[in-house]
Amino acid sequence: MTDHERVIVSAEYGSRAVGVATADSDHDLMSVFLESPRFVTGIDAVDTVTGGTSAAGDRSTRHDTDTVSYPLRKWARLAAIGNPTVLFLLFVPEHVVVTPEWERILDIRNAFLSRDAGRRFAGYSWGQREALLGLRNKRTNRPELVHRHGYDTKFAYHMIRTALQGIELMTTGALRLPMADESIAVLRAIRRGTLDRDDVIGLSNDLDAELTVAVAASTLPESADRARINATLHDIHLDAWRVRA
Repeated sequence: MTDHERVIVSAEYGSRAVGVATADSDHDLMSVFLESPRFVTGIDAVDTVTGGTSAAGDRSTRHDTDTVSYPLRKWARLAAIGNPTVLFLLFVPEHVVVTPEWERILDIRNAFLSRDAGRRFAGYSWGQREALLGLRNKRTNRPELVHRHGYDTKFAYHMIRTALQGIELMTTGALRLPMADESIAVLRAIRRGTLDRDDVIGLSNDLDAELTVAVAASTLPESADRARINATLHDIHLDAWRVRA
């Protein structure tokens, strides 16, 4: 651990957190860390740190762990606009590392939740759909999936997963992890390629429409409570720096 990186939370995310991991799935670990004062008050900065146990250029196996670590301020900015990936950390039931600082973030979890998040989930789902249809990312790095199933099942999986989670977040104000059994069954079928591409696209159409309605009907606020988030992050950083001074 470096002088600018004090981890306040680490947890598994991705397919294992969702509940759809296979025997070949790798591990995905997300962490959030506090920056030291010099990386906040000076001109130097630290950003997201990524890594993994697989060799460069090799795909991760079930024995590997891919890691991503966010500075707390960046993680919070992304969470406040409803980024589907980082919002996971607010709902994971088990942690590798959890600290009092992260407990303070969980105490204001609702401040991050808004209808903006629903729109972000919808946008992410739509992006995966465009990739699946070859409208973006035309050079997929998973040609074996296309050859085996007739379409990239990973794009399809993320398209449906994100729509399902967006609907859940808008209607319940929370994300269940692992996901509900019926959702897991559908997602596993997609990953196995047992659903035709046209059926998956049809399901996506239905979920997209349902998510649009859910966003409009949600009781969540329009946007995150930035004032409450700012106040909490301010206190967390000042308290942590006083202890280390």
